[in-house]
Amino acid sequence: MFRFTALLFFGSLCSALQAQTCSEMFDSFRKGVIFEYTSYDKKNRAQTISTHRINSVERIKDTLIAHADVTIKQAKGGKEIHNYSMPLKCHQGVLFMSMRSFVPIGQMSENPEVQLEIKGGDLTFPNKLKIGQTLPNAEMEVTMRMGKVQMMKNRYLIKDRRVEAEETITTPAGSFNCYKISYNLEYQLFGLQTMRNEMWYAPPVGTVKSVSFNGKGEVESRMELTQYIKK
Repeated sequence: MFRFTALLFFGSLCSALQAQTCSEMFDSFRKGVIFEYTSYDKKNRAQTISTHRINSVERIKDTLIAHADVTIKQAKGGKEIHNYSMPLKCHQGVLFMSMRSFVPIGQMSENPEVQLEIKGGDLTFPNKLKIGQTLPNAEMEVTMRMGKVQMMKNRYLIKDRRVEAEETITTPAGSFNCYKISYNLEYQLFGLQTMRNEMWYAPPVGTVKSVSFNGKGEVESRMELTQYIKK
C-alpha cells in the first residue's frame, strides 16, 4: 500500500514539476501576456497587425494549456478583419502550437457571412533544439463556407522543418536569442504550390520573425514581433 501511494505521490509530483517547467520555459503560459505581430508585403509595407492576448491558463495533469484571444486588424485604418481563440499547449517541456499561426488565412474571413472550418494538428517545438535537427511535419485542412455552400477546401502541409542556426534577432519588441528554422509550406492554388519559409524561434516567447520566399528566392512577405508585453 505504501509503495502504491508513493508511486501516486511521485507521479503527481512529476506532473506538477513538468507543468512548472513549461511555465518557466515559455512566457506564453502566463495570463495577461500580449504579443503583437505586424505582417509586411514584399515592398515592406505593413499589411496587418495581429494581437495575441493570453486570457487564461489551466493545467490538466502534466499539460499546461494557455488560451489566447487573437485579433487581426488592417495596419492602415485599424479595421478589424478577423478574430478567434487559439490554445497553446505544453506537455513535458514540448510546445504545441496551432498551424493557424503559420498559414495566411486571416483575410479569408473579412466577409462576416463567411465561416471557416479548420481541422488539423499542431507544430511541435521541443525544449532542446540543436543545429541540424529535423522537426515533425504538421498539416491542416481549411473549409470556407457561405451558409450551406462550400466555397473552398484546402489542405496546408508544413514539412521539411530543420534547425539551421542560432542567431540574435532584433525587432521593435526587443532582441531575442533565436533558433532559425527553415520549412516548406505546401498548399493547393491552381495546382500544388510550395513556398519556402524561414522563421526565428525564441523558446521564451515563440515566433520572433518569419519570412516567406517566392519561387525565385525573393522575399514575398514577412512577419515580426513588434510588441511584447510581459505581465
